[in-house]
This record gives sequence, C-alpha cells and structure tokens, in this order.
Amino acid sequence: MSRRTVVSYEPDSTTSTFSTRSNGLPTTRNSLAGKRIGNHSNDVVAYFHDEEVGNYHYGERHPMKPHRLTLTNHLVISYDLHKKMEIFQPRRATEEEIMSFHAADYIDFLKRVTPENMNNFSKLFTRYNVGDDCPVFDGMFDFCKIYSGATIDAARKLTNGSADISINWSGGLHHAKRVEASGFCYVNDIVLGIFELLTYGILCFKHSLVL
Repeated sequence: MSRRTVVSYEPDSTTSTFSTRSNGLPTTRNSLAGKRIGNHSNDVVAYFHDEEVGNYHYGERHPMKPHRLTLTNHLVISYDLHKKMEIFQPRRATEEEIMSFHAADYIDFLKRVTPENMNNFSKLFTRYNVGDDCPVFDGMFDFCKIYSGATIDAARKLTNGSADISINWSGGLHHAKRVEASGFCYVNDIVLGIFELLTYGILCFKHSLVL
C-alpha cells in the first residue's frame, strides 16, 4: 500500500509544530501539554447562504436532499451564530468560471437538459453519466451555479484578506469530473475554489474554507 505524505506546517506561535511520520499521520514535535490552543475569537467569519438553494429536489427517493441546507441555516440563526459572522448572499457562478474546469459540451448539456425534454438527450446520458445517482431535475444548472458561485466568492474572501474563515454549506460537491457528473455532483465547486486560491498563490493553512 502506498504511503501518503502530509505537509508539515506551523499553525501559529501558540501551538506545537507538526511533522510527518511514515504512515502519513501528523505527529507533534513538542507536546501540547501545558500549551494553550490559539484564540480564534477575533477571526472574521464569512458565511454564504442562498435562500433558494434548499428548494431544489433530486427526486423523492434520492438521498441527496438540498432542503437540509435550509434546515442547517435555521439552526445557525436559532443559535444566534449569524451574529458572530458576516452574512453574504452569494452570486451565481458564470459559465466562464465553471468552464475553467469543465468541458464546454458538458456544460451546454447541463444548461439545456430538463425533465420535460430529457428524452431528446437520452443518447448523451451514458456519456455524461446521468442517471439514478445524478438525475435530471428542475433547475439543475441553476443549482450548480448557486453552490459554485458561493464557493468561488468564499475563496475570494480569503484571497483578498477580508475573512479568515469562509463557510458555504452548499458546496463541496467534489465528485463531479471534467466531462461528467458523478456521485450526486454535476459541477465540481471544490476545483473552482482551488483555482481561485491558486490564482493568488495562497493555498495554505493560514485560512479556512468550510464546504
């Protein structure tokens, strides 16, 4: 079995330095005993949520339930967590941003196919891996643009230094491939977020992007 390598890093001056061991798990060079974990109470947290994102529906028996995002947001508000964060209405990702990773023909398919006309596209279902796991549903591409736009904007908050932590509960649909859907995912917002971080060269442990 191959072994993973975990990058060593030093979180901050109040925590011990991490190193790696042969099994790929982090170890501490200095014991954490007697050391105080860094105080994050002054971190600026950017929270991205679109009220519409919970209205999309994969199908009655499908395990993917976007409505859970609405329930999660209700919990955030009920516990007054929103008072400790900066709240943002995310914009929708543009086709150009999405096609920075995904193939144009695949995105054109996602834009055009609907439950009403899906029989006209049935010959492309195998090519783009559309089926039980990744069904065609109303507003599918709009849903993709919402969660992808939120991830890109969340990453930009980190790159421009206006937030220490960015949260987008609707994101993290990392199974989607360049030319096909996979594992409930159609557009890979994780890749789009990484592209944004790499553009500014800050893909590091200094900030947190929660998806």
